Amino acid sequence: MGSGETVDGDTAVMIEAAQSFNNIVQDVPKLMSRRVEGACGGGLDECAALVGADVAATRSLQTFVMRVRYGIAAYGKFARDSGVAYRDADAAAAAGLVLGWQLRNTGSGLPGLETFQQPPAK
Repeated sequence: MGSGETVDGDTAVMIEAAQSFNNIVQDVPKLMSRRVEGACGGGLDECAALVGADVAATRSLQTFVMRVRYGIAAYGKFARDSGVAYRDADAAAAAGLVLGWQLRNTGSGLPGLETFQQPPAK
């Protein structure tokens, strides 16, 4: 994509990458549905503390993974929107150049653009 002070992004690649980011976040990791059972059943004295630590670690990891997934989805949307904006701006700029050329050269004796267009295929 762009570097330095120029925009040299390949819009097709940007839009395709955005779709791949979207595909990544569609797969929900098994970790996200993991539940920690709180039953100790008269085993170790430290069971309650161990289960508590497991619950806290699981929730923290699930929160982290969820935020990463939201970040990937947001970046994918940004890449897609940017690619579409660049593509549309390129097309609009080209149309503006052609229109400007046509307006400046009307009545100049130069052939119109229709002269250079290909005839329809039969």
